[in-house]
Amino acid sequence: MAVFVDGQHRTDYGRIVLTTDNVLHSAERVQNTPSRADGINYEDERDIKIIGCELIQASGLLLQLPQVAMATAQILFHRFYLVKSLVIHNYEHQAMAAIFLAAKIEEHPRRIRDVINCFHHIKQVKEKKTPSPLDFTGTLYVKQKNDVIKAERRLLKELGFCVHVKYPHKIIIVILSLMLEQSQNTELVQLAWNFMNDSLRSDVFMRYAPDQIGCACIWLSARIKKICLPENPPWYELLDCSREQCEEISRTILNFYCIPRPNAEKLERVVNAAKEAYELKKSFNEKSKRELKEIKKQESASNFSPLDPNRNKDSPHKPKLSPGSLINNKLSKLAENGSSESHKNGGVRRSKHHSPRRRYSPVSPPRRKHDRYSRKKRRSSSDSESSSVVRKRKHRSKRRVSSSSDDSSSSSDSEAAREEARKRKHEEKKKLADAKKLQEKIKLLEKEKERSKKEKHEKILRDPGKEHRHKVR
Repeated sequence: MAVFVDGQHRTDYGRIVLTTDNVLHSAERVQNTPSRADGINYEDERDIKIIGCELIQASGLLLQLPQVAMATAQILFHRFYLVKSLVIHNYEHQAMAAIFLAAKIEEHPRRIRDVINCFHHIKQVKEKKTPSPLDFTGTLYVKQKNDVIKAERRLLKELGFCVHVKYPHKIIIVILSLMLEQSQNTELVQLAWNFMNDSLRSDVFMRYAPDQIGCACIWLSARIKKICLPENPPWYELLDCSREQCEEISRTILNFYCIPRPNAEKLERVVNAAKEAYELKKSFNEKSKRELKEIKKQESASNFSPLDPNRNKDSPHKPKLSPGSLINNKLSKLAENGSSESHKNGGVRRSKHHSPRRRYSPVSPPRRKHDRYSRKKRRSSSDSESSSVVRKRKHRSKRRVSSSSDDSSSSSDSEAAREEARKRKHEEKKKLADAKKLQEKIKLLEKEKERSKKEKHEKILRDPGKEHRHKVR
């Protein structure tokens, strides 16, 4: 692209290349379309595209558009459904948008109201109803108008606003008049022209260049009319076309005439069934994503929350404690150790002298009253031996009663402890089983997510429309 910048001639400014070569694809790419991935087989997809092209041709005749505009609309229709699916986007709306856009491209614009009325008229004739125009103030007309405008924007967006189309119609006339000197043979010219118009309904224009298609149409019509064309050297090689390509294009065009007439009602049922399956799959994917997010949130909360009692203590993500809390923890541990030692030694903890800081510490254990006053107790020397004997007997009887009560309480305590241990084990087993189930569910959801990602990746690989748009820019 040549541009003058600061008085200098620059040819590399912008690096924009406008060509029709980036809209050609291989046979595998043309067959593996998004519609095939959404559950529509090759025959049904081909029949739906044929019906859409027939609608474009019929509406173009009613709108009195030139053949060039109808050819542009059909090629744009094929290019769009090479990138998008018939399940998601209605082919009637896209056909209306294609003819409406092609009329503007070829400088024969038509009103959107006329386009909608033409398609409505064709539908009424097929259903054998009395034709009547749509009320432009009604809801049906307004809805269809909005659908067509959205479809036109979508068409431009998916094609990257590259709507340039090269036609082989002029090539046929030029080749027959200049190279082959057969312009006077009207039957040959008309037959090649008919083959050209019929090939617009197939996927030939997605796989071959317009020059090659024009050569194949002339070659096929000459063989049918039994007209000899120069073969030494072959005339089609001047247009970068080989004999194999002519045969392949001719075979595709002839196979088109062997296809039975498609049934629109049957195809609508097929599309509706595929649309229901697509919606179910989409809802299931959204639900699984939501569940996976919730499970991950629960896991993160259970692993990293310092307030969770079931948190794994050996996990590397432990909450950091402040210096004050560390000191309180150490003091509480020391207090617990001291109380346990005192219980081991005699059951009753003996009082010790504490410093004022230790005495008033909130963590220090409470003192008992009888320990405090035990130091002040002094036995009087006036107690007789009889009173001491009686006191000893009472003490012995109390010890016996306390020992029997301790035995019974210890047995009951041991049974309660066993019951609590059983309950704890049962709860731990239940938690382990729940954790295993949760992990299995997470694995299944992650597998489903990986599979959906793989399908998206395969769709992107099968979807060359975007990379070709980037090439065009």
